[in-house]
Amino acid sequence: MSPSPVKRFFKSIETFFVRRKQLRIVGYLLNRCGGRRLLDRYAGATATGPVGATSPLWVCWWQGEASMPPLVQACYARLRLQAGRHPVRLVTKDNYNQYVSFPPYVLERVADGRISLTHFSDLLRVALLSQHGGIWADATLLLPGPGVDDIIDPAATFWSCHHRPVYHNISRGGWVSFFWACGKGHPLPSFILDLQLAFWKNHDKVIDYLFLDYCFALARAGIPAVHDAIEAIPLTVMGPLGKRLDEPYDPEAWESYRRDYQFHKLNRKARLVTATRDGRPTNYAHILEQLTMDNGQLAIDKGQLRMDNETTNVKHGR
Repeated sequence: MSPSPVKRFFKSIETFFVRRKQLRIVGYLLNRCGGRRLLDRYAGATATGPVGATSPLWVCWWQGEASMPPLVQACYARLRLQAGRHPVRLVTKDNYNQYVSFPPYVLERVADGRISLTHFSDLLRVALLSQHGGIWADATLLLPGPGVDDIIDPAATFWSCHHRPVYHNISRGGWVSFFWACGKGHPLPSFILDLQLAFWKNHDKVIDYLFLDYCFALARAGIPAVHDAIEAIPLTVMGPLGKRLDEPYDPEAWESYRRDYQFHKLNRKARLVTATRDGRPTNYAHILEQLTMDNGQLAIDKGQLRMDNETTNVKHGR
């Protein structure tokens, strides 16, 4: 059923004002924050290498693993099981400076709240990917089925979720910032890092909550290697589980979530209940049940690794 003329009218008004706002922000970043100069510098940049099968898988939980709520624990355990040969690096307030460094003006703004932890995590992910390469996954990303290398080709120089746009987001479906990968030194995170550092040097308030997506959009429009890399990624359908956590658990539906979708972006701020009003376990309850099994498997894997290391040491007389 097609929308009514009234709905189409208000939709067109909404689109007009959203586009107007987006153009204003893009223009400001280009002309007042050094964006145009940076695009000129990166215009001829090319990808330097593949993601690789042993590159780091970066996850950030600022307060550390012990402070993770159950939903995040479940996602993190599943990532570790599905990571293959990718070492999972949990980035926290206590260890981030082992991997990357930032100018004092950034750290001062983080300390006094002018840069929120949300937007500092944007800086973290682009700095980590620029300097080390690998895969960034938000802590609320759930991989119920395929492993990381089944989703991201290790031979690729860049990957993100290229999807059909639903809202008026500046990304136009070209990427998601919560799950993406690239080789070390790729021009995309390097450009974004340079642009965000230039912005924060002279600003005390973020220009838009989706600042990272605006930086992506400028790179896509102005750096041919980035544009081509994004357009080359096949369309992916994002999993719907994030909006169905409070629905009753159904084994057949869960098998579809596992089989038909590569990943699901969950929301720890959503309504999280373990039972419906009539007492049936929810999808969230099943995720917590799966967490217990995943932790058991991780313990087994850790024990096996320790035994393998001990055997190797004995063989070499250590």
